[in-house]
Amino acid sequence: MEFNIGPRMLKTGLAVTLTLLVTGMLNLQLDIIAAIASVLAMQQSIMRSVTYIKEVLIGNGVAVIFSLLGTFLLGTHPLSVGAVVIISIAINIKLGLNKTVSLTALTIMAMMLASDDSINFVYIVERISLIAIGVIAAFLVNAFIFPPDHKKNLYNLVKKTSEKIHFLLRVIPNKTLSIPKQKEEDREIEKLISKAKDYYEIISDERNRLFIKNKMEFLRSIIIYKHMIRVLERQYTLIIHLEKNLGEIEDSSTRSYLIKKLISGLNGYSENIFLMYEEKVKLDLDLQKEIKAAMHVTINNLIDELQGSEFTKWSYVFPIANSLIELFDELDKLERMVRINELKAAQTSD
Repeated sequence: MEFNIGPRMLKTGLAVTLTLLVTGMLNLQLDIIAAIASVLAMQQSIMRSVTYIKEVLIGNGVAVIFSLLGTFLLGTHPLSVGAVVIISIAINIKLGLNKTVSLTALTIMAMMLASDDSINFVYIVERISLIAIGVIAAFLVNAFIFPPDHKKNLYNLVKKTSEKIHFLLRVIPNKTLSIPKQKEEDREIEKLISKAKDYYEIISDERNRLFIKNKMEFLRSIIIYKHMIRVLERQYTLIIHLEKNLGEIEDSSTRSYLIKKLISGLNGYSENIFLMYEEKVKLDLDLQKEIKAAMHVTINNLIDELQGSEFTKWSYVFPIANSLIELFDELDKLERMVRINELKAAQTSD
């Protein structure tokens, strides 16, 4: 079984350690509450940590108010605590504070689970401090210990996905991969694309961070990654249509070889764009024109062949033809973005 301790796991452990050290120095009781708060508050990016703290302030305000009302009106019976937690969670969700629901419930329990029914100002400050220490410790560790390199992480994820897709687009037309293995690769690619899209949302949040070195380069990278993910989605759609329809096309068409040739060309075009982004190759300026010409020839030949054909044949050919056109369009956009980025980088270095 694979055992891997990532940076986020390590930072969560450090946040818990820092929290317990601070609560120990201040002689605060129930330090486990502060430790739990630090675990809940660890976020995937610095900006998400900032947003989380803002939500915590509002959510904890709701928690404190309802904790006091619940204690004075209902007491600290377990049923009372449960009722207050339900009401506070409902209000948090209504306010759109879904991320801090767990921390709100923790604050309520910290406030209401007293040794007796008396609550004074010192008690309130101590219980709120437990949550605050945990959240602040998580933020400090996240911001200053192993700050995540989101650009590198996202590109590595995109690159891994593209390599799997390029492999499938090479073997599917030749039917050199077993069906079970093919389905396994499909599922893995789908998961990776979903993960890349989620990570893209994280890196998009970083646009609002005040201190970013080379902010214009950062913003250009975000745009490029967005187009890369779109290319991955178009390629995956093409793969699904090929798996479903290519066999039928081969049985009913004399021009299926044109589709296979175009797929090979688009696959090479895509690989070259990624290599150009990595500054490993300089893309041939005529490659895009050659692929576009091959696209016109293939689509026009398919249209000629489909004239007067039954609807069933159209249903096989059209999804693949449409996917090829959409993929070329996205690759063309991505190439232009990468070339602009390359030009801007050269101007900056000069």
